[in-house]
Amino acid sequence: MHVIQATYFIAMTKRRKWTAIPGLIALATAAIVLSAYSGASSSQGSQPQQPINFPHTVHVQQLGMNCLYCHYTANKSPDPGLPALSTCMGCHTIIGPQRPAIPGVRAKPYTSTEIQKLVNFYKGGAGTPVPWVRIHKVPEYVHFPHMRHVNAGVTCQTCHGQIQKMPQVFQYSSLNMGWCVSCHVNGYSPQEGEIAAGYAQADSGVVTPAGEPQRPTAAGTTAAATSSTTSQQAPATATVAAQGRQPATNAAGRKIARYDCANCHY
Repeated sequence: MHVIQATYFIAMTKRRKWTAIPGLIALATAAIVLSAYSGASSSQGSQPQQPINFPHTVHVQQLGMNCLYCHYTANKSPDPGLPALSTCMGCHTIIGPQRPAIPGVRAKPYTSTEIQKLVNFYKGGAGTPVPWVRIHKVPEYVHFPHMRHVNAGVTCQTCHGQIQKMPQVFQYSSLNMGWCVSCHVNGYSPQEGEIAAGYAQADSGVVTPAGEPQRPTAAGTTAAATSSTTSQQAPATATVAAQGRQPATNAAGRKIARYDCANCHY
């Protein structure tokens, strides 16, 4: 009797072990999926109130300022950087809070409360940095190298959305691992990035450097685009020839990154 019970107990124990294996596999699969497609440390659509309502629409769209003027390390560091107060005051020492009347722009003078906030933070050079609220943040185990992407031709707007048109900046993309991997697998279109950045027209394919207006020519292109495209393509072609290889592209003509997971996960 005891032998039968022992045999039965052993058989049931083995059966339970085998029954647990599918559950463990399902749990591991769920963990991988959640890790890849759950949100980043910051939430998509997040739009925190900033201490100063910085108008990208004015600085980028109207004045033609390049992103690198303020985010000065985006092309040479993993972190894009934030402008020092002295960078802001380089302009706003002259363009102060008291805004005069300008014919054709505004009929009456007014005081800019946002520029006044900036001056108050500066305090003649003895103040404190603006306590900007961070919007985009990837998990701690991910080290996103901005310089690799910027120098590969990925525009800021590809990941951050058309910030030049945002009255108040918000997180445009999810920044989760699945979103990153989809671009690396499916490829990146420089033309789409230039259109998002406002440097190219979707219908004509004309590319114009930031800050330069479109100037039609007899050939139907722009003078700025012609000179820029020629000057930018020549060094790139020479570099590729010197390296003895062509940029990696897929069948759809989209750029495929030459990367290793360790570039971000290190």
